[in-house]
Amino acid sequence: MNNINKTKKEFEKSLFILLENKNYHDITINEICALANKTKMTFYHYFKDKESLLATASINLINSEYNEEYEKIIRKETNLEEIEYLSTLATYELVAKHYNQIRNLSYKGDTFYLEIFKNALFDNYSKYLSNLIDNSVYDIPIDYVSIILFEGLYGSCLYYAEQLKISKNKKKIKEKNKLLCRFLAKVIMSITKIDYSNINNSDSNKTIKDK
Repeated sequence: MNNINKTKKEFEKSLFILLENKNYHDITINEICALANKTKMTFYHYFKDKESLLATASINLINSEYNEEYEKIIRKETNLEEIEYLSTLATYELVAKHYNQIRNLSYKGDTFYLEIFKNALFDNYSKYLSNLIDNSVYDIPIDYVSIILFEGLYGSCLYYAEQLKISKNKKKIKEKNKLLCRFLAKVIMSITKIDYSNINNSDSNKTIKDK
């Protein structure tokens, strides 16, 4: 990683560390800089304001953490439905992991900053779905489908995270969620354009990875 990317990552990491226990509205650029051990001049060299940092950090968080999990999955699995199941499960766990940060992006009913994070999630998901659905078979507006599926997935991810936080039986919550993810994997597989005949082909992992 070059010095520019490393510096930006330190600002991004600092923001999400602070978000763990503090509302976004109350976090100052001075605090971010202090935790990153960087000057405000350096901050403004890379980011216009705190909101641009949040947008960049949200996208990079999703890409880096989710892709890291996805890489692990496709190294272990060749069955496409199992890959879809495990990657959906990883999505739920990612949201649960960052539940405090997500909750701290809203302030007294103001969800503007939460929407920045949510839009980063949606952009990632809609690109994935557009590559996955076979529109030559299903003549449907992918943008509408993306919104419908994303809103349901996003809402259920938050519900899962909330249940994990308040439930005394976390194992039961996790087991129920696994059943849901298994169902979702079967639904997605039923409308995809992936060629199952290539599942044992040596290039199949590359095809999956490039979705």
